[in-house]
Amino acid sequence: MGGIVRAVTSIFSPPKQPKPDPSIAKAQARQEALLEKQEARTLEREKSEKRKLSARKKARRSGGMRLLLSSDRENAMAGIDDELKTTLGG
Repeated sequence: MGGIVRAVTSIFSPPKQPKPDPSIAKAQARQEALLEKQEARTLEREKSEKRKLSARKKARRSGGMRLLLSSDRENAMAGIDDELKTTLGG
């Protein structure tokens, strides 16, 4: 009687899943590793771009005064000479 129950059970039970192919698992692991490397490179590139942008903004904010008070000029605190102060229109 036990054999009949097993036969009926096996007819109505879902089939067993076949084991996955090991080459598919290896390929998937390789692909995931590549994606992680790509994401890391992308994040590093974005961080670098943000740093560059921040440096440019900072240079714009402080660049004018720094250039006016540059040590390359003889008398930086005196300002601009009168002969250089001309209006654009006349």
